[in-house]
Amino acid sequence: MAIILVERPRKASLPLLLLFTGLLLEQLVALSHRSSKFLAKDVPWVVAPAAAILGIITILNMPLRDPALPREDICPAFDTPTVQLRTPEDNLTPWQYMTVSWMEPLIKKGVTRQMEDEDIWDLGWEFKHARLHEAFRKLQGSVTKRIFVANGMDLVRTTVLNVIRLCASKSRI
Repeated sequence: MAIILVERPRKASLPLLLLFTGLLLEQLVALSHRSSKFLAKDVPWVVAPAAAILGIITILNMPLRDPALPREDICPAFDTPTVQLRTPEDNLTPWQYMTVSWMEPLIKKGVTRQMEDEDIWDLGWEFKHARLHEAFRKLQGSVTKRIFVANGMDLVRTTVLNVIRLCASKSRI
């Protein structure tokens, strides 16, 4: 909590979220191994997990994107989708992103009728062709090397998830 109070981050911090989650899990394990009953003198044992939960809730409700950035062309979450505005992904909290609740208007529209190009949000800033093309052009080396550098994290994620899936499908319960 001190990090949040001192640094006062304006957007959600994944490392801080992982830190609070780790602290919460560690404290829950420590609490689960207590052999005596819970007494009034044991209240400090509850303060750390409560602070970790409060930190997690705070981070999950912070914006993913810096709030100082302009947002006039971003569709507000839960508004009707339109091609004139960018996807609400550019202006969500981690909680909204994880629950995919911001997709509800698009899903409702898709259930009632066939979707047209005008019914769907424009791409988010990260996925705009011009930005991606310019970032790719700035990379040095051969085309193959640039492709691996540009898509390295996706390759690692896909490989790790497929190895986990393969191991899980071969294991017996």
